[in-house]
Amino acid sequence: MEFPQVEYKGHMIVARPVCGTDGKWFGGYEILKGGQLVSRREHIVPSSFYVDGACTDSIEYAKLEIDNRVLEPPHLH
Repeated sequence: MEFPQVEYKGHMIVARPVCGTDGKWFGGYEILKGGQLVSRREHIVPSSFYVDGACTDSIEYAKLEIDNRVLEPPHLH
């Protein structure tokens, strides 16, 4: 099964939903930048009865994570 990919603020988001034992789908995603894995999340709640819903939720959660990373102030040494 091929899942949606979305480019967002210089990152590639790949939805990776996971089917649970009760038939519900949990969100999951990978965030890549320049082809390198930046973040991976699995079993994001809430769950959905539909894979499309889990994919949509996954992409939205990934966008929030990217937004939070972009807004972080630079670390001082």
